Amino acid sequence: MVPERIEWRRAFPRRAVTVFGWYVGVGLALVAGTWVLFGSEPRQIGSGEANPLAYVPLGTAIFVAALAVPVLVALLRRPSVSADHYALTVRPGAVRTLVLPWAHVSEIAGYGLGSESFLLVLCDGSRDHLGDRPRRWDRGCLRSAVWAARRHAGGTGLAAYDLAVRMDEFVGPARAKLVALATYAPGHVLVIDKLA
Repeated sequence: MVPERIEWRRAFPRRAVTVFGWYVGVGLALVAGTWVLFGSEPRQIGSGEANPLAYVPLGTAIFVAALAVPVLVALLRRPSVSADHYALTVRPGAVRTLVLPWAHVSEIAGYGLGSESFLLVLCDGSRDHLGDRPRRWDRGCLRSAVWAARRHAGGTGLAAYDLAVRMDEFVGPARAKLVALATYAPGHVLVIDKLA
């Protein structure tokens, strides 16, 4: 008997930890560099006016900290994929979770591109009020998949899809994850397996 709902179990966030580590390293180097260059600047110049160069290290630290927020959010709010008999629920990145009713999904596909594999979702384009519609900010992973396809295969038409999720963000073999989703997909949803 098929359970009511399936949810892909998340793997350790290697990609997000790596990006965060690189960001922290580069940010600290930038802050240290500005402190070395401008840390000894006096607060006031000879005429008694404020010296703007004295505030460069503090301004750089604030700027680096502000830019760290989206990187940290991506580390904490990770992708998710789940399905039941009503809908496919996907969070492709850190921004929002989309509920895509199966009635509006026309295709799900697993694509292997080099060392990466992606779950791709194609919606039917209907405009009723059921479920969510992927928007530009939901398509960051899809843009990465299109770029990877152009790099590895010379372009394979992945831009026609509406959404993508990296399958290596989750535990288990990619093909097993696709098969698990296919058990919840109704008959009109085309399931494509192009995994390596």
